[in-house]
Amino acid sequence: MGWFFLIPTEIHAQGRIQLTYQVDAEVPVFGNDFVKARDLAVSLAFKSALEKSLRNFLGDEKYEANRKNFSKTLKRADRYVQSYRFIEAVDDPIAKTSAVALQVTLFPNALGKSLSGTGMSVGSASSKKVIILISEKSLTSGEALSFWETVPISEAALVQNFTESAVSLVPRDLVKDSVSEENVLNAVNGDVNDAVQIGLNAGADIVILGNALSRQVENHAGSGESIIQITISVRVISALSSTVIAAKSEFATASNADLLAGELEAFGDASRKLSEFLLRSLNRYWEAPAGSRNDSNTPPAPSSHVSPPSSMEDL
Repeated sequence: MGWFFLIPTEIHAQGRIQLTYQVDAEVPVFGNDFVKARDLAVSLAFKSALEKSLRNFLGDEKYEANRKNFSKTLKRADRYVQSYRFIEAVDDPIAKTSAVALQVTLFPNALGKSLSGTGMSVGSASSKKVIILISEKSLTSGEALSFWETVPISEAALVQNFTESAVSLVPRDLVKDSVSEENVLNAVNGDVNDAVQIGLNAGADIVILGNALSRQVENHAGSGESIIQITISVRVISALSSTVIAAKSEFATASNADLLAGELEAFGDASRKLSEFLLRSLNRYWEAPAGSRNDSNTPPAPSSHVSPPSSMEDL
């Protein structure tokens, strides 16, 4: 089976990856076994949800061209379902059918798992790509702008350090039109699902997200210099395993009469120390045997948050 790679521009064209779908299924009932029929209908609904996710991501043309590759994956669609709830369930004793309508939510890493399981790859995730996004509040940032309108000093410093270490980075411009500011800020503030979405949209194996803050802690009137303190806190998320693999905070101070020069110095110092830790963590993660990493684990069975409606036979 050949490998099929999706480049980030194709991901960008399809838009934000959808994880929740409303699906339905109807099956015939044999031997008056409505319980078995309903279980089958639920399984078919799971399959429909996963297929819709793949179509939504790939587009109909690419999905149809690779339909055979997904046959085994779709047969085990329940492995990719995080949760579901019944919208409707109808057992018809006259027509001998059982029908369900479900709202199905897939695991954030379901798309990556389903594609990799068929010899396909989401973006360049297997190529050890990284995207870095930092939300920063600084003394010199001026009037508040949207997240995508400016590149924070701390983020630029981390990007430079990673580039110098020959790490393959995905530029923020590649995803700014496909990931809303709300989603990226949710991810920065701890939402792993949104972090995984960013990684899948960017074709990045690793998403580094964090917050940065600078503040003036002291002002020496005689010398005109100010002491500036900065903090950078980041988390490293694997888009394929939907897990946090590292987290770290760094602090630094600088004394300068020019606030911007002081910020650049302090952010630069903290970024260098933070980058050393992050690069060591990533190398350990990438060099670990595949079987020992979380992205090879099978998700737990899906959970149903809402009991199904009563069947007609129970009324």
